[in-house]
Amino acid sequence: MISVIRIDDRLLHGQVALLWTQTYSIHTVVIVNDKVVNDEFLKMTLGLAKPIGVELKIISVADGIAYMREQIETTRRVMVIINNLLDAKRIFDELDLPSLNFGNLRERADSARYAPAISLTSEDIEICKYLLDKGVELEIRRTPDESKTLIKKLLNK
Repeated sequence: MISVIRIDDRLLHGQVALLWTQTYSIHTVVIVNDKVVNDEFLKMTLGLAKPIGVELKIISVADGIAYMREQIETTRRVMVIINNLLDAKRIFDELDLPSLNFGNLRERADSARYAPAISLTSEDIEICKYLLDKGVELEIRRTPDESKTLIKKLLNK
């Protein structure tokens, strides 16, 4: 089962490695990104952040969609991490999934801050609106024990 899909431009780090995997009893963390899958140094670095007893997969978006499709009906608890909304759109266009957790999207030159640790470009906002129209819950929580902040309230949607 896909327990959590998280967008976090830091990918795998302490909060994810410890808090999210423990709270949701995650068996496998899957980093889905076309650039990271081809970067051996970054893959090695991310592997160092992996919690003991949790499997780590780093795969392309296309392979990630196929993997998630296989895992939806299993009892294995999977956490998927992406680092941008374009990849989120590709995933949610192919799979009927209920929600997307926002953890961190750093400020960029063309972005505006919508919440602590969440900055969105105009393209990001359009993708958020698109996903909301599809019925996807977009929620911000940096840690699993935080209360959800809904993106639709921030966008007045």
